[in-house]
Amino acid sequence: MQLILNGGGSDEQVKESYELFARLVKGGKILYIPLAWEHDNMSSCIDWFKGQMLPFGVTNIEQILNPNDITKEKLKSVSGIFIGGGNTYQLLKLLKESCAFDNLKEYIENGGLIMGGSAGALIFGKSIDTCLKTSLNISCTDENLVGLKDTKGFDIINGYSLLVHYKRKVEQLDKTALNTQRLINKGHKLICLPEETSLYIKDNEFTIIGQNPAEIITKNKTQIIEPNNICDLTK
Repeated sequence: MQLILNGGGSDEQVKESYELFARLVKGGKILYIPLAWEHDNMSSCIDWFKGQMLPFGVTNIEQILNPNDITKEKLKSVSGIFIGGGNTYQLLKLLKESCAFDNLKEYIENGGLIMGGSAGALIFGKSIDTCLKTSLNISCTDENLVGLKDTKGFDIINGYSLLVHYKRKVEQLDKTALNTQRLINKGHKLICLPEETSLYIKDNEFTIIGQNPAEIITKNKTQIIEPNNICDLTK
């Protein structure tokens, strides 16, 4: 199992993680899943993604617009999967109401490679409710417009959930601190990823990569993990 879970940012901010993903694909085929995208032009998302992969020589890319097309047979034919950002509740609902969720879970358990950005990263934590929009009105949070009730993610990060776009706006730092404490009080364990930062999971090893440190926050402890350092997620 190898996952690159990115906090969600501009193309240049995420370049290091894209490069790692492309290197791990080793010239094979990528399945691109933009199902979180809320806008009408979902079919055009592939042009953007091809642009991110082209500098690294990756051109064999197939876009999936119907979650029912994420079959076991399809997953056997690819070297890696990229799941894009958008509305996390929409993404998880589409995956869970089709064969996709169980098939992706099996793909991961069989040693698959996935990169997820923002919403595409959040679904691999214990819960996606860390991104739910509240009265604090923090930027880059999601409304549950699709009425998703089962908000449990793949839960493959030792019981942690992700907080993405972390500290995105300086003027919202006080609100971010309040929101983080609210989530901790609700029982969440958090891996907080700025937009320039990713969590790289290789089997049972968890490493921070990118330009800025991540914060690991639990009820009893806060850790700041610098890039290229391993996270201890056993506590």
